[in-house]
Amino acid sequence: MKCCYCKGDMTNSTATYFTELENTIVIIKNVPCFRCSQCGEVIYPAPVLERVENIIDRCRETLTEIAVVNYSAA
Repeated sequence: MKCCYCKGDMTNSTATYFTELENTIVIIKNVPCFRCSQCGEVIYPAPVLERVENIIDRCRETLTEIAVVNYSAA
């Protein structure tokens, strides 16, 4: 797979996913992705994004300001 920005090679990797909800910051560590070896651009496959959304939905129900979740343990 080639990067859509610089045409570098995309390799299997992991990344840390950040998002902000109304009152919560969610940090998901070790999320599988494709990362460009040249520019560092990150692309998440659709099944991974579905799981990330499920994790975020569960965090939305908690009453915490910061949630740090390990993708493989969630």
